[in-house]
Amino acid sequence: MLYPPTRVCDRPFCTNPRLLRDKDEHKVVTVFTLDRGVLQGFRVKLYCNACRTYYRHDYAVHQGVRTYYAGYPEYVEVALHTYIEVRLLRLFTALTLLSWTSATNAAHVYHEVLSLLSGPDRHKACYKLRPEHVWDGFTALALLRDADERSYAMELPHTGEQRSRFTVAMEARNAHMRCAGQPEFNHWCERCHRRYNEPDGSVAYVDALVCDGIEMGRPCCSVPHCTMPLASTQDRFCPGHSDQALLCVVDCCSAPAQEGHKTCSDPAHRALEDRFDLQNKAQFHLRDRLQRNHPGQASDSLRPDAPSDDIIEVDASQCPEKPDVGHKVRAAFGRTHTHNEQLFVRPCGMIPARETCHTSESIRIVLEFFRKYFPDPRYMPRFLVYDNGCRLYQHLEKAGDPLKDEVAFPVDVFHWKCKHKKSDDACSIHCNPYSFPELLAEDGDGWFFNTSIAEQTNVWFGGFHAIVREMTATRFDFFLDEMIKQRNALTRDSLEAAGWTPGARV
Repeated sequence: MLYPPTRVCDRPFCTNPRLLRDKDEHKVVTVFTLDRGVLQGFRVKLYCNACRTYYRHDYAVHQGVRTYYAGYPEYVEVALHTYIEVRLLRLFTALTLLSWTSATNAAHVYHEVLSLLSGPDRHKACYKLRPEHVWDGFTALALLRDADERSYAMELPHTGEQRSRFTVAMEARNAHMRCAGQPEFNHWCERCHRRYNEPDGSVAYVDALVCDGIEMGRPCCSVPHCTMPLASTQDRFCPGHSDQALLCVVDCCSAPAQEGHKTCSDPAHRALEDRFDLQNKAQFHLRDRLQRNHPGQASDSLRPDAPSDDIIEVDASQCPEKPDVGHKVRAAFGRTHTHNEQLFVRPCGMIPARETCHTSESIRIVLEFFRKYFPDPRYMPRFLVYDNGCRLYQHLEKAGDPLKDEVAFPVDVFHWKCKHKKSDDACSIHCNPYSFPELLAEDGDGWFFNTSIAEQTNVWFGGFHAIVREMTATRFDFFLDEMIKQRNALTRDSLEAAGWTPGARV
């Protein structure tokens, strides 16, 4: 029996002292548990006649708004008459965090291993855990955790479709993350901050931040640099640029597309569309398409499918089986995905912030992200390690920006040795990691900070590629921020266990 946690109305605007009444007959519900399999139970709904609030197991409803109780319920409602045990949701979250398990595969695992179903019950629809149940349970638990940590009451609309129930709450959490960064944004520990003795005997404290990008993304508007979300992940353009869908898909062509085609009447453009249609059906193209999207694992292990087409570059003069040489005409026959995710990582492994590069990763965009999260020079890191730090330094020097004197931009040691010109002043002097004795280890052999941590972190972060590639903008940001938040919590635990005294910078 799933009872509300109170028998009297606890709304602050209600003074009714009487016991709550049963609203209607007890409803039969399906409950997915961690160690008892799939169960059938009853949901009890109580009602306050004075303020017209009714109470369920995990929330109260008043005037069309769900207000969740403080803390964590034992079970979370994920659909009408469907509940998941919180312990099971924590397991799903851990599987996603540590082994990149998608909601679809989590549902498969549960049905095959934990459901404890046998015989005809295995095929009953009401006993089948669906991927949307896992996603909604994951989202509800993450929002409840956020509400508990930030001391606010989680509210959701009680009416409307289930698929959009969490949207406003996710957008609010996303906005908070973009504004304040991760909870560990002000992280401090002895692995990413150093007490350093200056040559004159004075004591200084230095810290480092590493920046790097990884190519993974979600569907976005095909107009370059447009950040407006799509109405549907199947659209090529956002609502503000929907008129572009009527034009020829070849770059730099503004002629209207012909009916039944994606290109205009230009024979050369029509030939590209014919070549695209031919390639799209060919086995070699399916192979190349899979390699281009390089998913680490299938989002559905029982029904693996090739990723959908994105930007397709067609060269009418070359055979597709030969190396890509010569001039190419770029045509967007499919959808566009965001370019990459930019991570800011502390040398200890803590991730204070993440941002999406929609069209490209440029010096200007990286600098914009950095200033967004560190507007006050007093809290800027002493070192920002960036693979293209020399070009970033040159950009600041050309603009006369004082930031180049406040923050040093050394290049990661591996990249500096292998990919940068030693004859360039920016590379050989201003961004040479050997130019900064604060970065060297105590004995002068090796390095105090792990400046390759961002690329190491990207190995983990890139595992979510197959999971997020079809997400909406809101869910994409919410999911990745939550994964980073959970990973930061594990990183903090490991730093504490190793004696690195993690704390918060004041």
